[in-house]
Amino acid sequence: MSLEFGIHLVQKHRHKFTTGVMHSFTGKLDEMERVVALGLYLSINGCSLKTAENLEVLKRIPEDRLMIETDAPWCDIRATHASSAYLDKIPTTEAVLYAPPRKAMERFEIGCMVKSRNEPCTVGQVLHVMASVRGDDPEALAETVWKNTEKIFFPNDLVRHDSV
Repeated sequence: MSLEFGIHLVQKHRHKFTTGVMHSFTGKLDEMERVVALGLYLSINGCSLKTAENLEVLKRIPEDRLMIETDAPWCDIRATHASSAYLDKIPTTEAVLYAPPRKAMERFEIGCMVKSRNEPCTVGQVLHVMASVRGDDPEALAETVWKNTEKIFFPNDLVRHDSV
């Protein structure tokens, strides 16, 4: 389904739901603005960080509308993506957590990723790239994304982090 058609469907049926997430957002600036105007959240993954234009759109997404995902086993950050240049900025101690060694499926070991497959642990890469591109602190951005996630998926169970 095209993003344009997705936006059309949301506009047509917006009165039937309170909120939502535009999954794996890869749209242009005007599309992002239309999605935000509909009161939706935008979920970012490796495919969302593919081009220089995608990175520019990411900078403009309102903080209170940002979400994060891996879309594993797809949508990893690849060497051909504009975002791959930001992977070198991830501290080494964290980089090994977000991209452990990869092995062919038939040689799989605990603690390794399956070769040619995105894994949930790469969400840290997505977070660090998002923070670098936006000029945000990764921990602060993680907290923001967590709060946005609570708002949309657990609105009755909001945790007060300042009291934890």
